[in-house]
Amino acid sequence: MIRLDQLTALRFFAALAVLASHLWPLAEYPNALQPLARTLFHEGYAGVSFFFMLSGYILAHTYQARLAQGRIGGWHYFTLRLARVLPLHWLVGVPLAVLALVQEGAGVWPKVAVNLLLLQAWVPHADWYFTINEPSWSLSDEAFFYACFAGLALMPLRRLGWLAAGLLALNLGVAIWRVASGQGAIIAGDEPTLTHWLTYISPVSRLLDFMLGMLVYRLPRRGGTGAEITALALLVAAMVAYPLLGLPDVWRMQLAYLPLMALFIWIFGAGGGVLSLWLARQGWLILLGDASFALYLVHLPVVHGALAVQDWLGDDALPWLPWAGLVSLAVVALSVAVYRWVEVPVLRWMRPRIDGWFRG
Repeated sequence: MIRLDQLTALRFFAALAVLASHLWPLAEYPNALQPLARTLFHEGYAGVSFFFMLSGYILAHTYQARLAQGRIGGWHYFTLRLARVLPLHWLVGVPLAVLALVQEGAGVWPKVAVNLLLLQAWVPHADWYFTINEPSWSLSDEAFFYACFAGLALMPLRRLGWLAAGLLALNLGVAIWRVASGQGAIIAGDEPTLTHWLTYISPVSRLLDFMLGMLVYRLPRRGGTGAEITALALLVAAMVAYPLLGLPDVWRMQLAYLPLMALFIWIFGAGGGVLSLWLARQGWLILLGDASFALYLVHLPVVHGALAVQDWLGDDALPWLPWAGLVSLAVVALSVAVYRWVEVPVLRWMRPRIDGWFRG
């Protein structure tokens, strides 16, 4: 199996973008960079689209041929994928669930159960899909993608393309309907709206991102230095321009980034350019990319802790930029530790046992 180390390295930058999007509350405290931080850091949620699309691409690379040739069964594949996400989800989620039960009482049990079973993204209310560890809603989506993948991987390219086109039409229709009915806002007051769930959280809506990754993998490879620089420049320009131009969130949260993300993954997946070759040779970036799943799950509890410390010390006690940098370093260090000392050993223990169970 050919390793795609350049894409692994890029996972770290996507995780860092998501972290940045959750650091903006630190900028609520008085500082000169507040307007810029709120505008640009908020755009980091585009990293979620990258993860979903890259997931489709990597699963196609890893399992599509094996499923088609009968070298691995659907349930075997699905169990391996759950073994990849559930242990870390529970490692972070169970202590947070205990804390929620202590603070809120037994009434929170249904939300805890739904979260730990990765079903929370199916409930169209933020009190449910953002419960316990908020970013874990995306794992609920991923579990749905994993369940769909075995069937999608066996589809002819044309049929897969038509299905993706149908999902795109559905997503466009929902966004237009919400805007036309005066309900296009993602946030009302401080609370996410139904539009937020429909266009950003819903597993059916986000299946489009995943399927585009699968489709991009099936395209002929086209890489090179010029293509990589162009794809990177377009993506960075969009992340700066979309918020500054005032493009509504209902478009920015998913749809506006899909073409650029697809182009970016297609170009860098092919490799061959100076940028992808450099990324593939940076062992430290590959390690950080491997640790990106851990970073994704641990970062928000750390940010919440940082906010509590900042509240305790006072609004003006800590300069915003150094404080945000220190929090980011702590998150990265913790994620590498969790990856090396928890995620890797658990997978090494579980994988051969799952393989042995399915192969008899």
